[in-house]
This record gives sequence, C-alpha cells and structure tokens, in this order.
Amino acid sequence: MNLRRVARGLLTALAGATAFAAAAVVPGATPAASADAASTVVYQAGTGGYSCFRIPAMVKANNGDLLAFAEGRKNSCADTGDIDLVMKRQAKGSSTWGPLQIVIQGFGDVKGNPTPVVVPPSADEPNGRVVLLSVMQCVTPHAACGRVPRVSISKDNGSTWAAPQVLTTQLGFTAAPGWLATGPSHASVLTRGAHKGRLVAGMSYQANGSAPNTGAIIYSDDRGSTWHLGAHDASTNNAALNPQEISLTELPDGKIYASARNNAGTMCSTVERAYAISSDGGQTFSQKFVTEPGLAKTPDVQGATLAMSATDTGGAYTRLIFAGPSVCDHRHALRIRSSFDEGGSWQGDADGFLVWSQDAAYSDLISLGTGSAGVLFEGGPQGNSSAAIRWAKFTDANLGAPACGSGYGVIDQGSLGTAGTVYLSYNSATGMNCVSTMKNSGAGTPSQTTAYLQVQGATKQTDSGSFSWFAGPVTASAADKCVTWGGSVGTVKFDAPLGHCG
Repeated sequence: MNLRRVARGLLTALAGATAFAAAAVVPGATPAASADAASTVVYQAGTGGYSCFRIPAMVKANNGDLLAFAEGRKNSCADTGDIDLVMKRQAKGSSTWGPLQIVIQGFGDVKGNPTPVVVPPSADEPNGRVVLLSVMQCVTPHAACGRVPRVSISKDNGSTWAAPQVLTTQLGFTAAPGWLATGPSHASVLTRGAHKGRLVAGMSYQANGSAPNTGAIIYSDDRGSTWHLGAHDASTNNAALNPQEISLTELPDGKIYASARNNAGTMCSTVERAYAISSDGGQTFSQKFVTEPGLAKTPDVQGATLAMSATDTGGAYTRLIFAGPSVCDHRHALRIRSSFDEGGSWQGDADGFLVWSQDAAYSDLISLGTGSAGVLFEGGPQGNSSAAIRWAKFTDANLGAPACGSGYGVIDQGSLGTAGTVYLSYNSATGMNCVSTMKNSGAGTPSQTTAYLQVQGATKQTDSGSFSWFAGPVTASAADKCVTWGGSVGTVKFDAPLGHCG
C-alpha cells in the first residue's frame, strides 16, 4: 500500500497506485528572473543603539497601518542578551516607515519571538485589538527563569500597549519550560467553521533538557486575553523530526496547515521542513508532523506561510505561499513559492518568485488585499543575512499562474466540477499561452490528469499528466491566431471552443 498526500493536507492510503515521485513538486514552473524584487530597508543593523535587528513579524492593523515587529538586539547579534521587542509603523497610504517604538523593553533580558495577530473591531472595542505573543528569557546575572510565554494587547492599533501578562500556567506548565518559542511570524484569526473567530498561533517547547521538543498550536477564544495549549506533537517517535518555529495557515476547508522548521539534521542531508494538519480549530492534530518533501531544498531556518487566495472567497484558484531561502546548504536566495493544492505540492527550489538573491533568513508574509501581498525579511550581503530587515511587495501576477510560473496570469478557466479546474493563462511579456489542469483532491483511486492547447492551424499539444495533482504546463504562441484548449481529470473533461484570438 502506497501513502500519498492528498490535497486537503492529509495522508491517504491509495490501494493499487502506481509509483509516485518522493517529493511533491510542481513541475514546469518558469524560473523567476535573476533580479531582486524592489525592497526597502525597515531596520538597519548598527542604528538606534542596536547591534542588529532580527526575527521579523508583521500585521495590518484595523486602521490600515502596517506594523513591523522585530527583536532589537543590543551589544551583539546573539540570540541571548539585552533584547528589546520593537515596532515600526507604515501609515495607511504611505510608503515610508515611521520611527522605532519600543513595545517591550529588555532591561538586560531577552524580550523576543514576536507573534502578532489583529482582532477585528467589536461593539466595545471600535479599534479592535492587536494581540502580541512573545517570550521573556532571563540573562545572567539574573537567576534562570526559563522561557516565559507572555501576551501584550493594544486597543489603539499599536500606539500603546498594556503590560505583558504571563501565560505559563494558562498553557499548562507548572514552571516556564527550558525552551519555548512563540511563532515567530504572524498568528491567525480563523474565518471558517465551528471555531470562526478563534485566534491560533504556533509554538514549540522543551520542558527540560532531556524532554523531547514539541511542536504545538495554542489558541484563544476570548480575543487574545487568555490562551490554551491545543494540538501538540512531541518528536520522540522520529529522531528525524524536530518541529520548531511554526507558521499557521487556515485552508479553504477550515483545516489548519502548520508549517515548521525541521531542526533535526544537517543542511542538505535531511528534509528541513515539516508540516502537520489540525481539523478541529487547533485543538488536536489530525495529521501529526511529517517531513515536507516539496520544500526539501529549504535550509534549516524559519519560514512563513500565507493563504494568498482561495476559491471559497472569490479567488480563481487557491494559492498557498511559502517564504524562505532556496539553497539547502546555507541561508541564501529568498523566494516565494506557491502551492495550488493546499500544500499537497510546491514549486521547486529554483522556481517561484525571487525576492532577494543574496543571503537571507527569517521572514513573515502579509496579505495586502486582493491579489497582492508583502514579505518582511532578513537580508544582506554574502555572510551577513542580519544586515537589515527589508520590506518587499508583490502581486499574484508576479508569482504566476498555476504550474505555468512567473509572468503568467489566468485569463480563462473551465470547471471539471468537483474533480478540478482547467486554466488558460497568458504571459503578456512573451506572448505565450499556457494551459494547466489542477485537481481538487487526490483522495481515492488515482486518476489521470491531462491538459491540451491547440493554436489555430497548428498541431494539438497535449500533456498526458500523471496520477498526481496536475497536468501541464502546455505552452504555445498564438499571435494573430485563435486557440482551443482544455483538459481532464479521470473521465471528467472540459473542451473550450475556438476563441481568445490574438
């Protein structure tokens, strides 16, 4: 019996299936151009009394302002030391960043791992809330205090903050664990299903030096005032798994995709990304952590995920994106990679949208509205990814159409009912058309997937696809010509009439 990841993020046994590739990687995507995306510096190392800034996290406040959080590290760039949790603001409609604001002062200790989330307005809170999870760690000469999870709340879009409240006992610990990390990267508000309105955040912890590391989801049902430990998975059952630095994304069916750094091996010798699935709003894992082969070439580093578009909210297709370095042996070349099947498969390490071609490390992603998003990331020259925290924006068009790659945008689509969708895409820069077929689900008996494109007067081009997730890309130029196109999943077919005349 072969095991195959299905599009809803589960592992389903497929009886009698043919052999599958070990890594689920979207084929045929056009590599992005070598030039970096336009970006601006938000935090520069060696300024404002700080040696460097690390661990970016970002949200869009209810008033439209962008809030960029980071650790402001004094005296050195080490993970332990005198570290403030800081923030900068880009006002709605502006393109510049305001002055640095200290949200939580270090006072010689570590105040870090920012994990913010924005809660919508309510009758008694017209501005809503910005809820900020973080961690406090004592530094010598203070007595050891473990890693203390805390929450801070702002009711004026981040202008002022209530004093941090300790969450240790709320999360079920009798004492602060020896290791604990919230996020880092934004947390989420669930928008679907029975737990709509619930706040969820990633967390990893190790109770003491001999205990296993545990990847977890924590949640709040009272707008961030109190928090509970939900789904958790210890790494004792598999020495090759050590889930840390967990980024959560809600899928269109309401499940939660938990993407984790797999801090278990040496770069390039093990798969350094892992994932888990929760089907009950973060209370338990329906799929515990397993390695994510589609992101196999990502190095040992934090990464961020975001649902950029979804069919149930009006999107032409569902696009889940991942931000991370794309060279397995060091933190280099930050790319945005797409999945069109809810994490079932990902663009390859050389594909996707290139944000920064030099050294890069931690990042966070934020939606900026229909068809656009932004990434806050650590980036610098060779050997110094901590030189700055930078900000870049991109669009759905930058990322490209399903399986067709960067430069293509969807111009038409044909429904295959519950089986999938056939897309016709166009690249205005090259004049090329592209057809791809994407399945909605891989559950049950594997089914053949096909895509075809025929330019008027030319030979029909067909990709026979596979028993996997998609077929294509099938590409052709159709200058001054009309095209027919279509595809199939199993016995369900779509054939478009002659049209889209160039």
